[in-house]
Amino acid sequence: MNYSNIIKEVGRGKHHARDLDPSTAKELYRAILAGQVPDLELGGLLIAFRIKGEAEGEMLGFYEAMQEQVMALQAPVDMPPPVVIPSYNGARKQANLTPLLALALSRLGFPVVVHGVTEDPNRVTSAEIFHELGIAPQLSVLAAQSALVMGSGPVFIPVAQLCPPLDSQLTLRWRMGVRNSAHTLAKLATPFHHHVHLRLSSVSHPEYITRVGGFFRAINSSALLMSGTEGETYANPQRMSRIFGLHQGEQRLLLDPLLYPLPPLEQLPVARDAVTTARWTEACLRGEFALPQAIRLQLACILTATGQATDITPALEYIDRIISRC
Repeated sequence: MNYSNIIKEVGRGKHHARDLDPSTAKELYRAILAGQVPDLELGGLLIAFRIKGEAEGEMLGFYEAMQEQVMALQAPVDMPPPVVIPSYNGARKQANLTPLLALALSRLGFPVVVHGVTEDPNRVTSAEIFHELGIAPQLSVLAAQSALVMGSGPVFIPVAQLCPPLDSQLTLRWRMGVRNSAHTLAKLATPFHHHVHLRLSSVSHPEYITRVGGFFRAINSSALLMSGTEGETYANPQRMSRIFGLHQGEQRLLLDPLLYPLPPLEQLPVARDAVTTARWTEACLRGEFALPQAIRLQLACILTATGQATDITPALEYIDRIISRC
């Protein structure tokens, strides 16, 4: 590929850059993941897309190239559709409840795959909390598939195993000082290439709901879409947002927070470190603390989106019955 010509197209600034067509974008990202782009040109491309933003067609091409490199798993038979949870941000200001969400989904009978980074110098990752909970990462396809079929709990796969070339792109953040396209793509990755499943997806700004929703419609994939909590995909226990479901190319509002106000005071972890969060998570699942209302509502939306419940109200009743029984 002529990288100089591509940089001329995408590197003209936010208002003058031109978008690549999906096939060119796919070929370009294949080359990036294969390590074929020289460092100087790679840096120019990553900064250009950081400034310009990826167009829908470019994101689709990048995604297709990435998925060619992503670990492939088989969905367990005679179980609900698997739920895939990306976890790449961790906790900066409040405790990370992604592991709580994953464990609650497992109790409800869902196969659950969480994938993400294992460490971040500035945040508390889900991987660190899973470690404190005694949940080891799965480091091979065989190990991940076996853990998934056993159904004993959520399966955590580090991105270095899920898609090694993508992990290499993510780590460039610490060399360049800013994020790049890989940080968006990682949250879209799935190991279930040809199986029905549900992806949890979050956005940092409400205006991106339309953009990300358009992506899932373009690939005809099922997803739960909402504003995230510090970049994580669990519902914020302090500020509930709208939750949308995407299925067979259609997007619909599953939950309007105005109809389900959050209680004013809930027992949450007193600190955001991994040990405190893990111990609180265990206590919450033992029934010592109430499951945060935002998490209950998100679980109800997942049950509804996957056809395990007809609506939010019966889903909430089912959640309370199953979680309290464990």
